[in-house]
Amino acid sequence: MTDTLPPLPWASQPAVKHPPTRRAIHRRLIRQAVLLLVVWPGVVTVLVLAAATDADRFTSILVRGVAATPVLLPLNIWGAVSALRMHRRLSAYPWRLVECQVVVPATHGWRPREDAPASGRETRVPAVLRIGPDVLTATPFKRYVNVRLAHVWCAGPPTPGAVVSEPGGARPFRVARYTGAAAEPAGATAS
Repeated sequence: MTDTLPPLPWASQPAVKHPPTRRAIHRRLIRQAVLLLVVWPGVVTVLVLAAATDADRFTSILVRGVAATPVLLPLNIWGAVSALRMHRRLSAYPWRLVECQVVVPATHGWRPREDAPASGRETRVPAVLRIGPDVLTATPFKRYVNVRLAHVWCAGPPTPGAVVSEPGGARPFRVARYTGAAAEPAGATAS
């Protein structure tokens, strides 16, 4: 049984011109911009107002906000920079179909089975992919892919720093070199 893959968008157009990809990356950029330009100024305003009042009821808010800001703000900035890098890569390269092999991390605990799950749902594992000689993983946040994935759409050379997506282009993510221990490939059977 062969799965039919969605057709690739026009190869001479950048990947960001593909409607599902454009919606996904614009949603991600807007989310990061709202966090940086609306939420964080609001948090800082609340902290300043809580510090300006002498009421004891704001002490817990002030302590929690001051403790969380140095951790969460850099994570938000890191996510925004990653989204901008992904947009730049998608704007420079078209989607192309690349063969891959899902490699299950040794720490995940998933084992290949001969029979299909009874529920009919697809099994998803962390996105650790063998593309050519490289083993790559999603960055900066963990992503999950179908365990039977055999092809991905790739924008740019299939090396660390590329943007890949399951066929269809609606869930793009950047990849980096995987440094953890990997179990056997997902398609292999346990002996």
